Amino acid sequence: MVDRFEPAANVWAAPEFSQQIIVAEGLVLCSGDQFIHEVDLLLAEAVVSSHYLGELGGRSCGVRVLSRQLDVRGHDWRNLRSLLTSTEEHLFALAGRALQVAYWDRDHRFCGRCGTATHYHSIDRARSCSNCQLTVYPRISPCVIMLVTRGEECLLARHANRRNITYTALAGFIEPGESAELALKREVREEVGLEVGRMQYIGSQPWPFPGQLMLGYLAEWQGGELCPDPNEIEEAKWFHYRSLPEIPPVQTLSGQLIYTFSEQVATGVWP
Repeated sequence: MVDRFEPAANVWAAPEFSQQIIVAEGLVLCSGDQFIHEVDLLLAEAVVSSHYLGELGGRSCGVRVLSRQLDVRGHDWRNLRSLLTSTEEHLFALAGRALQVAYWDRDHRFCGRCGTATHYHSIDRARSCSNCQLTVYPRISPCVIMLVTRGEECLLARHANRRNITYTALAGFIEPGESAELALKREVREEVGLEVGRMQYIGSQPWPFPGQLMLGYLAEWQGGELCPDPNEIEEAKWFHYRSLPEIPPVQTLSGQLIYTFSEQVATGVWP
């Protein structure tokens, strides 16, 4: 049975949690693929802060942030991306939550408006300034990820400045004042010079690299010639759904979009 995670309703309700995720310098302490530890693994001399996250399997769970990476017998420090394909989805999301809370706490110890040291909010997960009353919550950046389709083909791209050879869907951040759909059209136009029409929302995924919320769509090609922006796109091609290149794993929203499109075309649902 999979342990269920329940996010904290009150972030200060269980300061002494019974399970912990340990992070330092953007990495997670792991034993193999296991990153949730009992509290007897407590590296107290290096703990900078502790944050309650919620309950996992009916037991309180939190994150402890260390000032540095310590050598722990039988454990190693791993980046979050390395856990993506070896960890259940809800546990990967929990690890992402832990790192995002750690980043937020580190980055907002001082007020961005007046420079005064901040303190924890009495109820919410937030840091507040007693001088100018600015309150800063963990920030999430919304972005769209879209698979552009043309009949039985889909557009896949390799992004500039990426080392891997995986082809993936297009993506981009939502600008102030934009809806997700307007951002989708703008990003496709800017990145590959195409216009899209009909859209189908597929789903969303938290993407903690470092703090995005991905909104996933299928988008039907409406016009234009493929003209990739070299500053963003290394290569972009149309691929038939039966002849796909190396693509992201299904654990990613990009992979889910591609597999969803292939299944819908094969069954006559899309376009």
